Amino acid sequence: MTNKEILSIFVPIVNFLSEILGENTEIVLHDVSNPEHSVIAIQNGFHSGRTIGSSLTDFAFQVTHNQAYTTQDYLVNYTAKARGKDFIASTFYIKNNDELIGMLCLNTDTTIITNFMKAAHQFVGCLPMGVSMTMGETITGSTTMVEENLDVPIVSFAESIISKTIADSNIPPERMTRQEKMEIVWELANQGIPRMKGAISEIAKQLELSESTVYRYISLKED
Repeated sequence: MTNKEILSIFVPIVNFLSEILGENTEIVLHDVSNPEHSVIAIQNGFHSGRTIGSSLTDFAFQVTHNQAYTTQDYLVNYTAKARGKDFIASTFYIKNNDELIGMLCLNTDTTIITNFMKAAHQFVGCLPMGVSMTMGETITGSTTMVEENLDVPIVSFAESIISKTIADSNIPPERMTRQEKMEIVWELANQGIPRMKGAISEIAKQLELSESTVYRYISLKED
């Protein structure tokens, strides 16, 4: 089966899960071959504001680059944020002969339960001394230590990574040597940033280089 044929099998599953889980859970199907427009099916996208044609998130892009999918088939119960709300997220890696071709993501809004837990704890705190009440584990107590930004476009993600990488060097671009700028470009290349649409232009802008120089630095690393 082709990658497209495999992914098409998951499209009705998106609708199926939406019927089961309800409006409180956003279900998203990504085609990772097109990072800038990866979303090919989505239900309850109002949670993050995404629609068909939206891009990969920061976490999803990192998965495609660090190849975490080679040692596991899914990641469950990590935290995500969108529009000021907290979510518990889970992702199933869709593969074709061990190649990652897509992701099926479920993002459940925990705002209601979190607010309830806070109110319950406040209520317990108001009880007379000597009265005890056992509270369950909080939502975040059992989550995987990963955080995803659901409403940050991949282009904005690339810009922020470039800015952070430069800032972490503690040297402003105008004072960097050729070697220092080259090492910044190499570090960004290791993270897969140059593969994002518009990233080369952004790297050149922030490092005060020409785009051709950025390409040359990348080629020197590959050599």
